[in-house]
Amino acid sequence: MFRFDFTKKEYDCLIERCCFTDEELKVLDMRRRGKSICYMSIKLNLSERTIKRRIKSAYKKILKEM
Repeated sequence: MFRFDFTKKEYDCLIERCCFTDEELKVLDMRRRGKSICYMSIKLNLSERTIKRRIKSAYKKILKEM
């Protein structure tokens, strides 16, 4: 799946520019810290499919900014 290997400065800049939803921000932050999809699913009480969709949506927004 998508990796989010950004520096703190790059990450902060993306957050300002990409208009992520609150849900995307939660998933993006957890993914950035290396949490698994299964872990995020349990912690956020969402299906793994929903987590994957949120990651993909965030990734698309990041690509538009690059």
